[in-house]
Amino acid sequence: MASEARRPGGLKRAFSHGNFLIYFLGNFPSQIGVWAQRTALGWLAWKMTDSAFYVGLLGFADLIPIILLSPFSGYLTDRFDRLVLGKIITTANIFVTGALATLGFADLLTIELLVLFAFLTGVDHAMFQPVRSTLIGVLTSKEDLSAAIAINGFSWNSARFIGPAVAGVALQFTQETTIFAANALLYLWFLISFWLLDAPKHTASEPVGSDGAIGQIIAGYRYIYNHGLIGPLLGILACASLLTRPLVELLPVASGAMFDRGVDGLAMLTSAMGIGAMCAGYWIAQRGRLEGMAKITANTLLGTMVVLLIFATTKNFYVAVGCMWCVGFQYSTYATCIQTMIQTVAEDHMRGRVLALYGMIWIGFAGIGALIVGGLADLLGLRVPLAAAGILCLGVWYWASKRLKKIDEELKNLGHIGS
Repeated sequence: MASEARRPGGLKRAFSHGNFLIYFLGNFPSQIGVWAQRTALGWLAWKMTDSAFYVGLLGFADLIPIILLSPFSGYLTDRFDRLVLGKIITTANIFVTGALATLGFADLLTIELLVLFAFLTGVDHAMFQPVRSTLIGVLTSKEDLSAAIAINGFSWNSARFIGPAVAGVALQFTQETTIFAANALLYLWFLISFWLLDAPKHTASEPVGSDGAIGQIIAGYRYIYNHGLIGPLLGILACASLLTRPLVELLPVASGAMFDRGVDGLAMLTSAMGIGAMCAGYWIAQRGRLEGMAKITANTLLGTMVVLLIFATTKNFYVAVGCMWCVGFQYSTYATCIQTMIQTVAEDHMRGRVLALYGMIWIGFAGIGALIVGGLADLLGLRVPLAAAGILCLGVWYWASKRLKKIDEELKNLGHIGS
């Protein structure tokens, strides 16, 4: 126990590995750029159409490729060298984002083109998400893998909220197209970091028990379904993402329609959310251990329900800003906890397919929720569907809290948590 007390925190242990540090320094800024671009696209769509439905449609177009392509991208991640895949996909990202920025500077963008580019960037994101999440297995030691998983989860989930905060502030001083161009440069920075890595080549898994890509995809889903921990954790994530995440996708609508604010209001809401996500990410990553994560997940789900109801009913803008700090903290916390628990128990030859499904649920279900809530918001206003989602979250929390208690016990029985 004394040696454990003197052991460095999770951040220091993981960053002592040079490859992991290089990867993080390339990966995290690029992730922030991705989500900043998504916010800029949403704000541009709101300015063009003044329609919550179109903003929701844009989010749907960006996120639906996760649902369509994640099974295939997970299979590729498990079958081929992950560093090579990362280089290929990041190069494609540079070309797509560069084309978006070029058309923006030429003043040729329309709402139809915005939807198209949202879909194309969503395709890139869907293909890369499992690669991004599984690379850390070859960049750190086995002893520090848990801390690295938590940090990787922090960067992936926190950037989801920090990026919109950066975009909200930047939009007060520049145009959306500048953010698109900056994102292309961040992709280039990330590509350079890939070439600097001195990591061992990933040994691809051989197909077992079935032939071809389809058989391996089915084998992955069968593995997830039959796993006593991964299946329930992904079920909890699906419900939470569907009900709680639409608020984030529709923040441009909340700023304009609910509080009669412009881009300054969007900047304050997204900044508060980003700060909350950073606080949560630092806390979880520095913990660097699984103990207590199941209980933390249950508590943050309950807190998210309360915050959604307050946000939906308040007319005070500054109360809403406080709510968004809580939203960023809570979303980043439960998403990182779930991802860390899943990565810890998943077998390496299945990890790509497992994390592809994680990304499909975390991002794809948010897109479905955004489309539904956005459509209802055009008819009923945004407050009513947000409040309804918050009320439904109570049922999710009640079901999830029981499942998470069993998950915590199973983690202890498997030896991942000390008794």
